[in-house]
Amino acid sequence: MKYLIDTHFHLDHYKNYIEVAESINALQQYTLAVTNSPGVFLSCQKIFTESNYLKLAMGFHPQNLELNPTDLNDFIKLLNRTNFVGEIGLDYSKNNFLNPTFQKECFEKIVECCASMNKVMTIHIRKAEDDAIQILRKYKPKKAIIHWYTGNEEYLRQLLELNCFFSINSNMVSGKNADRYRMIPIDHILVESDGPYTKVNGKKYSPELLFDSYSMIAKFYDDQEIIRHVYDNFKRMLLL
Repeated sequence: MKYLIDTHFHLDHYKNYIEVAESINALQQYTLAVTNSPGVFLSCQKIFTESNYLKLAMGFHPQNLELNPTDLNDFIKLLNRTNFVGEIGLDYSKNNFLNPTFQKECFEKIVECCASMNKVMTIHIRKAEDDAIQILRKYKPKKAIIHWYTGNEEYLRQLLELNCFFSINSNMVSGKNADRYRMIPIDHILVESDGPYTKVNGKKYSPELLFDSYSMIAKFYDDQEIIRHVYDNFKRMLLL
């Protein structure tokens, strides 16, 4: 099915990642493969050939305890190698993630640089909405995608005021807090799989299930033109 877009996918977390990459290209599904560190991004660049349908994003994941100031410096130096950044963000939900002070320092520097270079960012925020919104409000990036949003409706409203896009997956629209996502206007919705960390119709996500994910999201929003709307939204964001 042409024109399907997956804005958040962990290609390197699949054991059969070469086969999965080939499937993405064969299906002609535009897929943004996020990474968790600049080192992993470099490794993926050596393994995968980017195409019209597969793009690699450089990440700095707040749950990655191995990240340090040298990695942040590497991240900034490598930014000119890609137009896509992610997974980045803030996560204060557990003590065994990166130190919150270091997280905030890194996230602010990354957002500052990405805003000035107009990069697409896919952003993880959990129990850190105040700090994340403060930083996004300060630097006003044009291409911010909030990945698997879990905050409350007030923070969601503030993120919408900052013109953030939201990537929606099948688990989000079938979960207990799904109603909050109805606040998001159709023109700010994108689709993600977050594969392999979601299920579609009881099956672990694989690229062949992206159309089924779209179908679930279309039903949730009562929007039978969801494929066209998401495609137009993504295209519009790229042109900002």
